[in-house]
Amino acid sequence: MATLVNITLYQVGWFCCVLGAAWGYPLSGGLAALALSVLHVALVEDRKPEIKLMLAAMLIGIVVDTGQQAFGIFAFKTDPAWPLWLPLWIFVIWAQFATLFHFALNWLRKSYLLAALFGGIGGPLAYYAGVRLGAATFPAEITMSIVSLAVCWAVVTPFLVFLSGKFAPSRLPGRYRFQK
Repeated sequence: MATLVNITLYQVGWFCCVLGAAWGYPLSGGLAALALSVLHVALVEDRKPEIKLMLAAMLIGIVVDTGQQAFGIFAFKTDPAWPLWLPLWIFVIWAQFATLFHFALNWLRKSYLLAALFGGIGGPLAYYAGVRLGAATFPAEITMSIVSLAVCWAVVTPFLVFLSGKFAPSRLPGRYRFQK
């Protein structure tokens, strides 16, 4: 049940972020997803490690997406009223991604190689889906963008798995308060 709740909160948040940006409501989509992240934190048994991992993932995401965007790998749709170089929804989507590591993606802790493979395939697919839905564009040649994202995510995902172990809750996989 916890895995289903975890995946559902993440996926709904992902769609809030991506579709909010695509449909011209990037701030609203980001805030809706942020509310789901807050709900996740409110529901977890062991909040401190969860919050640490979410903040670490956000910082990693800022570095990764700022670099990729600076090199023209992709460009996010932004809100002109938002003052930062990355839209709010990007910060939130990274924090939300981190919510999976103690729950639905806990199985990745068994192998960094498996985590690299998962990230190297899943990361570019998520960005490609975001581009297809209209939340971002690939200004560079698409093959170069996909390869760059694959390499980046093949490194980032195992690192997040490593951090999830460092910031591990008292029980793994993580538990929600409603579980017996």
